Amino acid sequence: MDYSLPNAKSADSPDEREKLKRIIIARNLCGLANDTKWNELIDAMRVRQGWTPRFRFKCIDAPPSSWDREWFYHLPFPMLSIEWFDLEYLEETTIHRLPPGVEVTDHSEWIVELLKRIGLDFQKGRSVIRIFGYSPKNFDPFEP
Repeated sequence: MDYSLPNAKSADSPDEREKLKRIIIARNLCGLANDTKWNELIDAMRVRQGWTPRFRFKCIDAPPSSWDREWFYHLPFPMLSIEWFDLEYLEETTIHRLPPGVEVTDHSEWIVELLKRIGLDFQKGRSVIRIFGYSPKNFDPFEP
């Protein structure tokens, strides 16, 4: 882990983690992930060469984010805030020939293997893998 980069515990203010813990208690949420598991996922994506999945997330106190691919600074730190975290595992590559086309590469195999090794709770959908930060599991919006 590169300690100069934000990690799962990084927060904008010292009171932020305490505020999140109050929300978790008020919503009666049960944690399914922890900082160690989130850091393992982040580190694996940061060192990966070539393609990395786009992601979106829903924090326990906010609506879902838009899709992003930047794994260094655009994550919802601290990761304690994550209700669910989606990874898009299909890569579309435009084929520049006649006729033009699109080639789709399915990266789910290595992503599922990584998530199992880390011990994160997840569900695979048609094009997205949802990682659950808390139970009860939130499937909105998700296509199983």
